[in-house]
Amino acid sequence: MSAASSHLLICSCEKTMPLDAQAIGRGCAGRITQANQLCGLELERFKQALVDGAPITVACTQEAPLFREVAENFPQAQLTFVNIRETGGWSNDAAAAGPKAAALIAAADEDMPPISLVTLESNGVALIYGRDEIAIEAAQRLADRLDITVLLTRPGDVTPRRINEFPVVKGTIRNARGHLGRFELDIDDYALPLPSSRAKLVFGPARDGATSSCELILDLSGGVPMFPAHDLRPGYLRADPRDRAAVERAVADAGGLVGTFDKPRYIHFEESLCAHSRSGITGCTRCLDLCPTGAITPNGDSVVIDANVCAGCGSCASVCPTGAASYSLPSADALMRRLRALLQTYRKAGGSNAVVLFHDGEHGDDMIDALARFGAGLPANVLPLRVNEVTQLGAENIAAVFAYGGAGVAVLARARPRHDILGLCVSSRPTIRTNSASSSMQRPLASRRKSRPALFHAARNVACLRPHSVNSTSLPPSPSMWCRWLPAHRSAA
Repeated sequence: MSAASSHLLICSCEKTMPLDAQAIGRGCAGRITQANQLCGLELERFKQALVDGAPITVACTQEAPLFREVAENFPQAQLTFVNIRETGGWSNDAAAAGPKAAALIAAADEDMPPISLVTLESNGVALIYGRDEIAIEAAQRLADRLDITVLLTRPGDVTPRRINEFPVVKGTIRNARGHLGRFELDIDDYALPLPSSRAKLVFGPARDGATSSCELILDLSGGVPMFPAHDLRPGYLRADPRDRAAVERAVADAGGLVGTFDKPRYIHFEESLCAHSRSGITGCTRCLDLCPTGAITPNGDSVVIDANVCAGCGSCASVCPTGAASYSLPSADALMRRLRALLQTYRKAGGSNAVVLFHDGEHGDDMIDALARFGAGLPANVLPLRVNEVTQLGAENIAAVFAYGGAGVAVLARARPRHDILGLCVSSRPTIRTNSASSSMQRPLASRRKSRPALFHAARNVACLRPHSVNSTSLPPSPSMWCRWLPAHRSAA
């Protein structure tokens, strides 16, 4: 978007937050229009901006659907929306948040490259894996939507059905691999039921080493999951058969797994740069050690990343020493451009002591929103920057904050992270200090996997990556205290 010809619309949201138009003007080029109720009484200002034809940035995300609806008659309109209310305007520091608002607006105006997609296709060929009638009942409910086979592992007394709408066989899955649309199974103790089964299913001679394939798996066996990070494996649904609510959810989800599904291609991989092996001698195994889903496997002198299985944690990219694996959502250079715009605009608008708060959208946006609505809000010098997953961050991102004039970095993660944050620990070790007497960051990777830095144990919701001159023992002792920690350290940098 051309900054010189753009039109920026800012709103005080019915005067619930101050607007420092001068600070925003120092940081953002183009025309600025100020309103108090842009989505209502002053909607004509937005309509007039559409008529003018310049690219439009609206400093409001809550009413973005309304503005898009109004713009339907202007198909060529270039619209960008940015949140400056929950991220800065609704805060005890709102009066000083002008430079932050300018920075957030400038960062939002940075174009992001299109997302490359991976397509998964399922025709509904499903395996329901269980032990008893619970699996058969689930199959009966799904039989009109899916092509069902029920596999019972070590079954007890199972009453035969009057009509066999779908196959019911016996067997234990020894190995499973694949993803939605393409699962392959190795099965031991495989046997077919005898048609003459009367009071209970009686199975014929069993054999080991059977193979099968399906497009989705509903696991109601109550046993060990078939895959690492099983909840992130596309097409694999698992529920404890003793939890009826969980079974209901899994059955409902399984019924919807028919059709074509797109997922992002999270990692761009350059095989020629990979340092995994040379001349049969294994070198780097960082990505293999960290990948939670098993999407990365050795492939001669290199590794191969299965984009169908990859769940997008980004740990491989954050620790790759050669840059062979790089994150694509967004790409490293696009994230750097947004980071540069954020920090340079903040300084240009008069801000100082910037702390960049990296967060994801699914969890981080909700936490920031809650802090704005029910707490003190973010400090004026804390600049939130949304990424797809905080585990995608590497040393280059952390170093860039300081290179572009930032004073500190904070990472907002979940109390129970969806992805292991060990990769974040490893990639940020040049700038991290822990409150452990003997820092585990100085130990080999194998020992770090068992003994993580105390910083990440003590502050799962905020991991502050600071220069060595800052004492990280000031981090909050529990996740629930992160909201109080940030305001108390607004000038710590």
